[in-house]
Amino acid sequence: MTIEYIPGAEPLYIEGNETGCLLLHGAGGGTTWDLKEFADVLHSRTGMTVWLPALKGFGTKPDDLYEITFDHWLADARAGIDRLGEECSRTFVVGHSVGGLLTLLLASERKDISAIVTWATPIAVQYRLIGLLPIIIRIPLLRRLIPERYPTNPSEKLREQGWIGYDWIPPVVGLAARDGMKRVKKAFADVTCPAFIVQGSEDKAISENSAERIFEALASERKEFWIVEEAGHAIMNHEKTKDDLFARTIDFL
Repeated sequence: MTIEYIPGAEPLYIEGNETGCLLLHGAGGGTTWDLKEFADVLHSRTGMTVWLPALKGFGTKPDDLYEITFDHWLADARAGIDRLGEECSRTFVVGHSVGGLLTLLLASERKDISAIVTWATPIAVQYRLIGLLPIIIRIPLLRRLIPERYPTNPSEKLREQGWIGYDWIPPVVGLAARDGMKRVKKAFADVTCPAFIVQGSEDKAISENSAERIFEALASERKEFWIVEEAGHAIMNHEKTKDDLFARTIDFL
């Protein structure tokens, strides 16, 4: 079955040399658009083969997310690294937000990944009710506490850049993200490859110490974390700091 994507939100494959990088976008309403600028920069500077898949339910319409679980996205991530593994002799993974959770889980499973970078990846979020969602969503009287649609509220600056994504997402996305965070906490000790953990100082979506907690928990001998001043959750689209973010990410890889 052919998937009809929103123009600009399609998967992106850039053929290059025998070093490959898998890019994994987030689940807060964004799409592959969020990482396409970095994909182009990465390929142009390094010649790497780049694969940026669309996670299931994204890039089409928000209604497609209602039946989604974290396992769907993990399957997409595994398929992505398998594809690059067949074509490339070395592989890296860079993930944003929930894509960073997928990145960490891949690194815990696959010892052939050379290095990883996570941007704005949650170990906890600032929306406190997310931990209660599994209970609330099953009790009709409590279900009224959560909206049927969560507005994603992309900034005007992001829209001016041509942002392509969803204006709302269903509560099930929060459940899937919560599941991912629980799994990652159990997998930290199995992540041994080099890791660069990055978070914006103005990120209001995730806990302010997420990057530091992830950094401290990883078993990697070579690891770094960086708090990007002034940047928010859409860290790769922050005009003042994105060039530095791209450069430092590429240098780490």
